[in-house]
Amino acid sequence: MYFSGFSDVYSELKKKDSYKYNLNPNLSYNGSNYNNNSIRRNIISQDYYNNNKNSHNEYENIINSKIGLYNLGNTCYMNTCLQNLIHCKYFIKKLVKINQKQKISSNLTPITSEFFNLCHTVSIQRDTAIAPNNFKKIFSSKHNEYKGYAQLDTQEFCRILLEDMNYELNNVKFPSKYKELSTEGKSKKECDKEFDALFRSRENSIIIDTFYGQIINIFTCICGYETYSFQKVLDLPLLLPERESLISLNSLLDEYFEGDNIQFSEKCKKCGKKTMHKKEIKFSQPPNVLILSFQRINERTQKKNLSEISFTEKLNLRKYVDTDCGFYNDSQYDLFGIICHKGKINFGHYYAFIKIDDRDWYQFNDSKISYIGREINISSTSVYILFYQKRT
Repeated sequence: MYFSGFSDVYSELKKKDSYKYNLNPNLSYNGSNYNNNSIRRNIISQDYYNNNKNSHNEYENIINSKIGLYNLGNTCYMNTCLQNLIHCKYFIKKLVKINQKQKISSNLTPITSEFFNLCHTVSIQRDTAIAPNNFKKIFSSKHNEYKGYAQLDTQEFCRILLEDMNYELNNVKFPSKYKELSTEGKSKKECDKEFDALFRSRENSIIIDTFYGQIINIFTCICGYETYSFQKVLDLPLLLPERESLISLNSLLDEYFEGDNIQFSEKCKKCGKKTMHKKEIKFSQPPNVLILSFQRINERTQKKNLSEISFTEKLNLRKYVDTDCGFYNDSQYDLFGIICHKGKINFGHYYAFIKIDDRDWYQFNDSKISYIGREINISSTSVYILFYQKRT
């Protein structure tokens, strides 16, 4: 087996009391009735209710916000990514809960803290737009290439941002050592769980829970003997055909998961021969939020591919999920965010479409927000990233 995406991380959030119990001054709490279970239960349940009510209200205000972000100078690549993450329900719900319990620390998690501050600001903002100056300042203090105002790639920015937050929110205090896992004598499901457990003994955060999927590579010898390897993936980068054309999202996914034949250099443990193996790629654990990025930039020619991509608001990944790992029926997705790019490689503009309240589509174009309607165009030469959320 091989591992992808590991980093030796030590990150610990400051732990604070989850609840503070304020006793009613109008009641008399002597030793006997304070220890009474029914009174204590009422105090705790009311405090728990209030905390959860506040948490739910903040979560709702964030994901339903329609606040623009001012372009600080070619920062549309940043604004579009931030807007999609701000409106990612699964992620924001977990982030709000973490802040409610532990208070996200600006010292330990500076980028995550500033992102959460941005979320909080849009949740209470009454104007039409805000300037994300502080976020850019904090983010670029770690990444020098983002200090200026050059036109940069939103796909790369999104990956770096999520990897940074994963690093900061990793709750593993003492990462386990890397080790090879044997698949011999084990089912795919057992191997899948073992790999996931080992991965999470090194990296475990709400970023992993939300955005990372797990891929299984199945290698089958001509004698029928199978071996497996696993890896975690943050997004699926989908290659476009060299000749520009109209192509469907499902066709691109078919190509991504298409198998191959590989000559093994080691002898098969069953037949004892060095043979060709058939390789299959599947999801063993599909992510809760699926990020699909289209590789429109040809690195060799430095030209932008303008193929028209057709996609759907509802996506079924069932044919790409392994049947034996336990997540075969957990594969229905709904589109909630789109990032588009118009123009050329070195001279263009990013803008986003986001679905609010599971109903209405809005265009987020830096500081300007426009209502689109209940439906959106599902074929585009400009689509750059799609954000799907697992249906629950």
